[in-house]
Amino acid sequence: MVADVARREGVTRITLWSDGDVDLSRFPSGTEHEPLDRLDPGVAVVLAVGDLAMRRQLRQRFRCAAPPVVDPSAILSERAVVGQGTVVMPGCIVNANTRIGEDAILNTGCIVEHDCDIGVNAHLSPGVRLAGAVHVGAHAHLGIGAVVFPGIAIGDGATVGAGAVVNRDVSPGATVAGVPARPLRS
Repeated sequence: MVADVARREGVTRITLWSDGDVDLSRFPSGTEHEPLDRLDPGVAVVLAVGDLAMRRQLRQRFRCAAPPVVDPSAILSERAVVGQGTVVMPGCIVNANTRIGEDAILNTGCIVEHDCDIGVNAHLSPGVRLAGAVHVGAHAHLGIGAVVFPGIAIGDGATVGAGAVVNRDVSPGATVAGVPARPLRS
């Protein structure tokens, strides 16, 4: 949970902004709750929402991204670049010359090898493995435990199913699943 990561990173004040009622017992003690309509659009925020479309919509409304939130247990190369508003969860490993765009989420235990490029608002679910020189497009979502071979490109807005093994490029907007990953027919 992003609030836990922020707390471990030394953030002393955490405010959860949402449209509905929230069970604050699910969050670190001292977490505050405010209605989303009271949030000043000029305040820098981290969008800790798993839904890509909702995160994209919220970023259009609240344009100012906060600095990245990186769990202290994550290992990031000195030569990795992490965009504003990005969240890197516990146990992630990000190797040299990797670029991660704004508002991306690297969930628990992801491994991102050297020379990868992860687009704006991309979501890597827990346990995703990217071999070297992988490109993940903007707004793409990779499911739990997906594995992507070296040099593969995942197109903008593409979805990769949980446990998929991607050994061929994925077209923008496509959904692939399986071992090896194949396009799903709609």
